[in-house]
Amino acid sequence: MARDTTVQFRIDSTVKEEAYAVFQQIGISPSEAVRVFLKQVQITRTLPFSLAAADAQGVAVEDDYTEWLRTRLADAVKQLDSGDMQSYPTDMAKAKLRERLAARRSTLVASAA
Repeated sequence: MARDTTVQFRIDSTVKEEAYAVFQQIGISPSEAVRVFLKQVQITRTLPFSLAAADAQGVAVEDDYTEWLRTRLADAVKQLDSGDMQSYPTDMAKAKLRERLAARRSTLVASAA
C-alpha cells in the first residue's frame, strides 16, 4: 500500500505525550497507530471503539445502550432459533439492502418532484 498522503491535526500536548508513551510501551509508532485506526475505520465503516457520554445524573449512556443491545441480540437469536427471522449469506443480505435502499431513494426522489 502506497503511503502518499500526509495528515496533520492539532491536539492537546498532554494527550499527545501520554498517547505517545502508550505507543512506545506497546512498540508502535504514532504514525502506525493512526494508520491502524484509519484502516479499521475504512474496513468497518465505523469507529473501532464505542463512545459514551454521561447523562445528567452522571450515568454513562453506554451502560443503558449495552443493556439495550444485549436485549436486542437475545431477541434476534430467539427469532432465528424459532424460525421467525431468516438468516442470509452476507452477499445476499447486502443485495437485499441495496434493493431496499434503491427503492427508498426512488420514492424520495418521486415525492420531491
